[in-house]
Amino acid sequence: MRMMKAIAVKMILVAFLVGPGVAQSADRNANTSKTEKYRLVWFEDPATTATFVWNQLGGEPAVLHYGPRNFDRKASEYPWKKKADRVVEFDGMTNCMVTLRDLEPDSWYFMVLSDDFGVSRRFYFRTAPDKPEPFTFIAGGDSRNFRDVRQDANTMCRKLQPLFVAFTGDMINHDNAIEWGEWLDDWQLTISENGRLLPIVPHRGNHEARAASIPSHFGMPDDSYAAFNVGGDLFRYYILNSQIPADGSQGDWFKSDLVENAKGVTHLVAGYHKPMRPHTSGKSLGQNSYKWAELFYAAGFDLVLESDSHVMKRTLPVKPDADSPGGFKAAIGDPNATIYVGEGCWGAPLRRADVNYPWTVDRASFNGFDWILVTPKAIFDKTVKVEKVSSLGEVDLKDPFKDPEGLALWKPEGGDEVLEIPAD
Repeated sequence: MRMMKAIAVKMILVAFLVGPGVAQSADRNANTSKTEKYRLVWFEDPATTATFVWNQLGGEPAVLHYGPRNFDRKASEYPWKKKADRVVEFDGMTNCMVTLRDLEPDSWYFMVLSDDFGVSRRFYFRTAPDKPEPFTFIAGGDSRNFRDVRQDANTMCRKLQPLFVAFTGDMINHDNAIEWGEWLDDWQLTISENGRLLPIVPHRGNHEARAASIPSHFGMPDDSYAAFNVGGDLFRYYILNSQIPADGSQGDWFKSDLVENAKGVTHLVAGYHKPMRPHTSGKSLGQNSYKWAELFYAAGFDLVLESDSHVMKRTLPVKPDADSPGGFKAAIGDPNATIYVGEGCWGAPLRRADVNYPWTVDRASFNGFDWILVTPKAIFDKTVKVEKVSSLGEVDLKDPFKDPEGLALWKPEGGDEVLEIPAD
């Protein structure tokens, strides 16, 4: 892998589906049901599977009506319906979960909820492609304190319209009902005006102190780790849990999954909360997550997404080396080397970015997240600053990685605004 000094990302993304382009009735956003706090979750094969979660405010859990055509809020017109697979009473909410399976890859689906009181607004979402084609996603974490920043970042996600959002932990500050209710209300800002849902890929952070929080609010497996592919063998993403032992049962699963599923995949990417080597003196070394470093290198991971420190960083391609500063050394040109980015600035209190290593490209302190384009030839990463959201334009899905008007990017010292990670 290498970092390019000058990159012009000019790509014709013919295969990138622009959108359903539907005509909608005037009451498309009306909601007469007793449902709220909607979220679409990915942790299984997103080409064929999606989990939809909502809070039921009263009566029996709503029924989900869905199909490949838009019937607005006419629930009976949709060809399929499904009752909740699970109902979880947690934090004063009645979280109802429906997992849709056997969906068609790279397709749009429309849906509404109906209960004894009425019908929800109309939603729609896109499944992931199962063949190699370009897509974008957003990665970041630590939204726990300042709701205004969190709301701005969520609004930016809606305007950038990625395929999904990998949220790498610390959604809330105190793991309680009040803060989860606020967080889920703020997440509604990621839903477009005409009802498009952005799938969230949730990760557990240290402020998700209760092991049950992520599974209960998002339907994740109990240990909150999983993996899935996008674009067939183009991309495999690992949701790792740095709050439990990196080895043990999680480590056994990770090693086994790499053997069974990583061979032949063009891009391997992982996300988790606790960084191995924080770039602030306010955080201790991540000795638990560092146990994954050798696995990342041996498997040839291209990119790793971290959070927790409330700073932003970008590294050179590195390999683990116990005798080098921070336990890594630069390995430019090594196809197995890994670039580490992130450290979490979605509204948590910013810290000083006062730790540097020989393999650090740059570090800084600002609210932001990573906006990433995955293609068969390379991964491209822009670090976006959360600012001037009201004047930010919306991305053109005919050119989905072109900066919309008003977008502010971080330009690392010694690096470029756009990081390129060529396919191995």
